[in-house]
Amino acid sequence: MTVAEDPSEDEVRAELDAYLARRKGKGSGPTAADFTLTRLDLLRASITRHIERRTEVTRHEPGFVDLADRPVYDVLRDYELGPHEKPLDKPLELVQRGSAHPRSCGCGNGRRQCADCNGMTYRTCEPAQPCPVCAGVSPCGQYLKHGGLPSTPPRPPKARKAARPEERVTCAACHTPDSACPGCQGWGRVKCVTCRGRGRIPCGPCKATGTVTCGTCRGHGRTTSWTAGRIAWISPTETVSHPDPWPRRVAADLGSGGWRTDRLGAGDPLPDDFSADHRSALARHLRQQEGEQDRTVVIKRITVVRATPRGSGNREYYLFRGLSGDLEVRARISDEGRGKAVAAVLAAVAVLVLVLLLVT
Repeated sequence: MTVAEDPSEDEVRAELDAYLARRKGKGSGPTAADFTLTRLDLLRASITRHIERRTEVTRHEPGFVDLADRPVYDVLRDYELGPHEKPLDKPLELVQRGSAHPRSCGCGNGRRQCADCNGMTYRTCEPAQPCPVCAGVSPCGQYLKHGGLPSTPPRPPKARKAARPEERVTCAACHTPDSACPGCQGWGRVKCVTCRGRGRIPCGPCKATGTVTCGTCRGHGRTTSWTAGRIAWISPTETVSHPDPWPRRVAADLGSGGWRTDRLGAGDPLPDDFSADHRSALARHLRQQEGEQDRTVVIKRITVVRATPRGSGNREYYLFRGLSGDLEVRARISDEGRGKAVAAVLAAVAVLVLVLLLVT
C-alpha cells in the first residue's frame, strides 16, 4: 500500500477543524486557528548486513571422506563466489587443492589394546570378601585352636543365609562345635559373589576380547586429512531511531500508523525527500563494514503534528496518517489540564480533611 505524502499545514488544520466541529458543534468551541502546530518527523530504520567470514583449518576425519563435491581453491582469500554460492543459510565448505591425504592409522586394523585389562580379556578381583553376618570380626570363638586368627582359605565358602545370626555352628577350621559364625563357618570371609571365588572377572569395556575400537580411525583402519576452507555469511541487524523520542501520549497508537516504508539495497541512495536530520541520523550507520558483501536497509517514516492551545486549554491534539492514508486525530489532556486536575484533587482532599477536623 502506498502511503500519502506528509500532511501539509492546511490539511492538518482542516482535519482538526472537522474533528472539533464533530465534538462541539459549529461555532461553539475552539477552532484550529486557536492551536499552535509542531511537526515531529519520526524515523525508525533497520540495517541488515551480510558480512563474510573466511576461515581455514586442517581437518582429520576417520575413514575415507569423499570430498569430490566440494569446491576447490588455491588461496582462500582469492576464491570468488559463484552466482549460486551465497552462504546465507549454511557455510560453504571448500578443499584446498592437493591437500587431501588418506593415511593408514597406527592401530593397523581399526582396533587397539584395551586399556582396562591391558589385552588380558579379564580384570583381577578379590576372590573373597568379609562375611556379611560377622563382618570378619568374630568368625570363631576358638580361633587359637586353628593357629591364631583364621586366614582366608584357598577357596572360601559360599556365604550362608543365617536365620538367627546369634546362633553358632561347628567351625570348619578347628571343628569346635557351637563356636563359629553361621555365615562363614569360622573363616571370616566368604566367596566373592562377582567372580565366584575365581579371582578375576571378564573385562567389560572390551567384552573380554582384549581389544577395543580405535578412537582415532573409529574402526576404519585409516584416516583422511585435508585443509578445509570455510566461507560463511553472518547477518546482524542494527536498528536506528531518530534522536527525537516518540510522543509518549500517542506512542501506542503510532505502532499501527501509516508509516512510509523504503527498502534499499547496498548501492541504493537515500530517498530524495529525506530530511537533513534523518540523513545525519543514518549517515554513520551506513558506512560499509569490513567483510560486508550485501545489505538490506528498511526505512520507516511518519510525521506527527502536535496541536497545543495558544492560550488556556485542557486538551491538545495529535494528528498523523493511518494505514488508509487519511489523517487521524488523537485527543489528549494537555499539561495545563493535568495541572488543573491535580489541583482540583488536592483541593477536594483539603476540604475533606477540614470537614473531618470540624466534625471531630
